Amino acid sequence: MRPRFLTLAGLMDHGAGARHPTWVLRLLQWLVLMNTRKLRRRTRLDGWLLWPLAPRPAALALLMNTRKSTPADAAGRVFLGHFAPRPAALALLIASLAVPVPAQQPDVAKLAGVFAAAHRSGNFDGVAVVMVEGKTVLASALGFSDRVAKTPMRSGTIFRLGSLTKQVTALMVMQEVSAGRIGLEQTVGSILGTLPESAGRVTIRQLLSHVSGLPNPSDGPEDKVPPFYLRTAPSAKDLAKSAMSFCAGPPKREPGGQFEYNNCDYIVLGALLESLSGKSYGDLVRERVIRPLGLRSWMIAPADPRRGPAGAGRYTAAGYTSDGSPDPVQNPATYGAAGALLGSALDVAKWNNALIGHRLLSAEATETMFRADPKLQGEALGSWAYDSDVSEAPLHVIERQGDIGSTRLLSLLLPGKKASIVIISNSERADLFQTYSKQGLGYEVLKAWFGGR
Repeated sequence: MRPRFLTLAGLMDHGAGARHPTWVLRLLQWLVLMNTRKLRRRTRLDGWLLWPLAPRPAALALLMNTRKSTPADAAGRVFLGHFAPRPAALALLIASLAVPVPAQQPDVAKLAGVFAAAHRSGNFDGVAVVMVEGKTVLASALGFSDRVAKTPMRSGTIFRLGSLTKQVTALMVMQEVSAGRIGLEQTVGSILGTLPESAGRVTIRQLLSHVSGLPNPSDGPEDKVPPFYLRTAPSAKDLAKSAMSFCAGPPKREPGGQFEYNNCDYIVLGALLESLSGKSYGDLVRERVIRPLGLRSWMIAPADPRRGPAGAGRYTAAGYTSDGSPDPVQNPATYGAAGALLGSALDVAKWNNALIGHRLLSAEATETMFRADPKLQGEALGSWAYDSDVSEAPLHVIERQGDIGSTRLLSLLLPGKKASIVIISNSERADLFQTYSKQGLGYEVLKAWFGGR
C-alpha cells in the first residue's frame, strides 16, 4: 500500500475519521518530549512513514494559532501550516509536553551527617526519616530506645507520637466536612447535645484552631505532670468520658479570641467524631487511616498500660529528661484524640506521603486544612503552615509537632517538593521546635538539603 507521510500535524488531524495506531501516538509523544530536531532518514514502520519532525517553538505556536485548513497535497501529506486543530488534538499536544519536574533529591550523606553530629553532641537520640516522592531516601536510627537495657534505636522503633494525633483528628473532621455531614462554622453543641451551653457554642473551626476558650488540662505547675494525664481506666470509653467531663467545665474565656494550645479542643473533636459515626475514636483511626495506608506500627495507646497490646508498652521508646533521668510516669491514652497515637517514624513518613498525594482527603479539602490563619501566626487546622526562606525560592512547609514527656516529634511536609522529613527523639535535649525561627535540628536539615542562607 502507499505509505502516508506524517508530520506532527498530520498525526493529530489527517482527515476526518482518520485512525492511527496507539504506538504511533506514543512515538510522536516521545519525539516531542525528546525535542527531536531531525531524523536522519525516513523510517518505514508497519506501512507508516515517519516524516522528519521538528517541534520548534515557532512551529508549535503556528499549530496552536492556525485557523484554516487546506486539503492534503498529492502525496497525501498534511502540513503544519495547513492544520486546524481539534480539541482532542490540542489535549494530546499539551499532554505530550507536560513533562513532570523531578523532585530535588537530597544529598543523603550530608543529611545523615547532620543527625550524626547532633547525636555526637548529646542532643539527639532517635529516628530520622526523609521521604521523597513516596520513597524513603534516609532512615537513620541513633542511640538507645532504652538506656537502661541498652536497647538500640531502630528505624521501626515505636514512639509516643503525641500531637501528631491532632493532625489525624483534623483530617477525619475534614472528611466529615467534605461529605457534607458537618460545617466548620457549626457549633459543637448542635451535634453533642449533652454539652453545657458554655462549651456547646464553640464552633468546629474554633476547636481545630485552638481558640475555643475551654478549660486546659495542662494548666498547673510546669515541674509536675497534671493529674489529668495520670488517669487510667478499664477502657478508652471510660477515659473519654472522664476527659469530656473536664473539658465541658467552666470555660477560661470567650470562644474565638486568644489562641491557647489546648488538648481539650481535640478531645472534644474526638467525641464529635464518635457521635457522628457511632464508632470509637480508635476504630475510626484504624478504619480510615491505619488500614488504608498500611501503617502497621500505628495504634492507640491502651487505656490501662498494664493491659495493652504487646507492641504498646514493650517496644515503645522510653523518654529521658535533659539530665538523662527517665520520664515521670504518665498515660498517653489520656490524651485521646489529641495525642494517644503510638507508632514508628517510618509510618509517620508514609502518612505524610498520603497527605501530599491526597489519598485520604481531596486536594480542595486538604488545602482548607493546611491554610494558615494570618491572625494566628501560621496556625492552620491541626498544623502550622508557612513559607521558609531557607532557599532562594520560598519553601512552603506544613509543620506538625508532638510532645509527650521527653519525647519530641517534628514532622515537616514539603508539598512543593513531594517530600517530608520526620524526626522523633526520646530525649528532652533534642531541639526540634524552632524550625520557623531558623533554629534547631529541623532547620539544620533544611539548610543541608536546600542550601540554606
